Amino acid sequence: MQHAQQPDILSPLEIRLALFAHGYSPVLARGKISDVAGWRTPVSSIEEISALTASNPSYQNTGLLCGPLVALDIDAPDPETAAALLTIADALPGADRALRRIGKAPKVCLFFRATEVGKKVETPEYIVGGHKSQVEVMQDGQQVLAFGIHPDTQLPYTWVGPSPLDIPFADLPEITPASIADFVNQADTYLRTHGAPVREQKKTALRSNGGATFWQRVNTAALENTDAWVQSLFSSASKEVGTGAWRITSRDLGRDLQEDISIHRDGIQDFGLEQSETPISLVEKWGGAPTPKDAAHWLCEKLGRDPADFGWQRDLGVRMTLGSLTKTPAIVAANDDEDHDEEVYEAETAEEVTGLPESLCFPPGAVGEFARFIVDCARFPSPHLALVSAIALTGGLIGRRYKGPTKLRSNIYAIGLAESGFGKDNTIRTSAAIADSTDIGSAVSQSIFMDKIRSMPGIATKLRKSPSCVAVVDEFGSFLKTIAGDNISEGKDEIRSALMELTGAPMGYWGGMERAAGNIPRIVQPCFSIHGISTPTTFWDALSSGNISEGLLGRLVLIDVGNAEPVKVMNPKCGPDNVPNYLSQHVKNLLGATGKGRYSHGPMYALAASSEAAPYPMVTADWESRAVQMLFEDFDNEIRGRKRRVDPKYRPILNRVAENAGRLALIVAAGCDYQHPVITHQIQAWANAIAENALNVIMTGATENIADNALQKEYMRVRNIVTRTKKTGITHGMVLKTVAGSIQNRRIDDILLNLRKAKEVHLASWIAPSGQTQVRYWGVTSMPKDATIQNPWVE
Repeated sequence: MQHAQQPDILSPLEIRLALFAHGYSPVLARGKISDVAGWRTPVSSIEEISALTASNPSYQNTGLLCGPLVALDIDAPDPETAAALLTIADALPGADRALRRIGKAPKVCLFFRATEVGKKVETPEYIVGGHKSQVEVMQDGQQVLAFGIHPDTQLPYTWVGPSPLDIPFADLPEITPASIADFVNQADTYLRTHGAPVREQKKTALRSNGGATFWQRVNTAALENTDAWVQSLFSSASKEVGTGAWRITSRDLGRDLQEDISIHRDGIQDFGLEQSETPISLVEKWGGAPTPKDAAHWLCEKLGRDPADFGWQRDLGVRMTLGSLTKTPAIVAANDDEDHDEEVYEAETAEEVTGLPESLCFPPGAVGEFARFIVDCARFPSPHLALVSAIALTGGLIGRRYKGPTKLRSNIYAIGLAESGFGKDNTIRTSAAIADSTDIGSAVSQSIFMDKIRSMPGIATKLRKSPSCVAVVDEFGSFLKTIAGDNISEGKDEIRSALMELTGAPMGYWGGMERAAGNIPRIVQPCFSIHGISTPTTFWDALSSGNISEGLLGRLVLIDVGNAEPVKVMNPKCGPDNVPNYLSQHVKNLLGATGKGRYSHGPMYALAASSEAAPYPMVTADWESRAVQMLFEDFDNEIRGRKRRVDPKYRPILNRVAENAGRLALIVAAGCDYQHPVITHQIQAWANAIAENALNVIMTGATENIADNALQKEYMRVRNIVTRTKKTGITHGMVLKTVAGSIQNRRIDDILLNLRKAKEVHLASWIAPSGQTQVRYWGVTSMPKDATIQNPWVE
């Protein structure tokens, strides 16, 4: 066979225009990923193709949109298997005239013209010849790479004989739904005969337990009735008529993977990550459920069943086992009276995984690409802190020149919460390196970044020079204490007031009034953002109950790393000294830098902005459709509707959640298309999820950590000392040692007694596998299931 070579002499734009002229719908791709807003809608003109190509320079590969075009993808790495499947395909009518593309041989893809547009059809995955093999027929809503560089081989895609650049779409051989079904059935028979199903063992394991526990019963019931809950979790899910399986594309999930999630009554498979899931794990991962219990109870609600129907009992959700008994060495007291080293055996309990789901850390466009590069540069990578940095950077670059459909601008207070060791310095350093990676040089970071927030005049001076800027505060909790704590000075109080005023200032002006620190000049439509990082303890310790209702807390978008441990990467694959060209181009595009050099830029150029005049021209990002607008409005209504069910002091926070979602959506939309930003369903759903997660962090953190008075603060401190030990528990002696004399011992004993009476803490004895009897305090959600409560009449 002769392979037609990649047309190296043609640029991506020339290839796309030639494909369009031949009746195909070209798709912009980055590697194998197509996530340019609206890519599933066929392009309609040469002008549209030219504009998309110009605004997405990092998308160098080109795919073909399927639908009328049908692609038979033989995904078999084993040569013998690939040859056998190709023989089956060659028997189809017109197969001798089908175009054939090779990306990673011996895999091959054949192209036909549909007589009737249908949905994607595929065989199950099988292990054949030691390799995972499958056949997929790509149809409506799918795309297949045609030209460019294969991300695995780093070689061009090739064509066996002519390519779509040679053969018009109208000249492709036709294929009927019956022929497609026959091909898939024959391919499945071959694969099943010569291999073993990938999912068979996992499905058997799921079913064999028969719902022996509450969790398994809920999972089984949810799989039996997927219609009751799937679309509530994934609004973009589509159901396949033939198989009854629900499919959710990776693009709709906002991740850079090609394969989908499949939800079928026989089981759930994430083909992108090549792993099985359960209904409960999906709700945790994609629905934001903070614990397995919350996920299971949500599923029960959707199924119209009471949790008790599946065996739920009080405290069951925190005492059941999700894993095996583990043994972890730790330094902790063996009893209430003495401290010494021992081996601590963790009880069988469900470990609560906290923090923002990592799947939300890489939205489409520039924000996600900035975040991914920041992660790739870190020895201790944190997708969460990288997202905080990328949001602030992109918001600062587009500044006050962009507005959303509700007139909101990109000013945002993005704060990452993480314990020490998560590489916060890397996020700050790499963000600045990205900003300075263009031919404009360090003028970018000097303009958009502000080092800390020290005073009201300091804010005003920076905004006079750069009306769009980002304050980088790497110890945000400590800073917050100086402006929100008790007995603060008048000057610090004015900083707090200014931060609240500046959230609405981009639509008007700020300044032009007398202040204790001096006159503040009038600044037209300033866009002031914060990139903050803090440890959770320092952050919450800075706040009192009065801060909840005053308004500043609700203006913060908190992104919590959670309880995961940082993982060291010995040799990061990227470095801030080598920023890729496509990221540098993002920076220039977002700044409005239309030419080369420092002074050859148009009226949109951010670095030439004046604080005495409104920005011109303005770019408006609108919703892609009314359905997307209603996604935002319904979210706003649902959040505001919670006012009836929460403590009145939290109500001002609820008013700000949708505003934060609007700002986040604007920032990501501009990063996807700086010339014609559009807020798609994917973008708005992501923004809603981030904003709601931030609200949950605030509500939970405030409830657990913010006290009304000094006595309540002591109570919360002792309670948190106990509950944060989770499965290991803590002895009385270690509680006293941890407090280190800051609370009197008698007061500690009173607090522990009150915690037991309130059933927030148990004092219990537990026999460890070593035979030792351990007497400890446990939080009620972490006590071993076979522990014995001491003096139960107290509780």
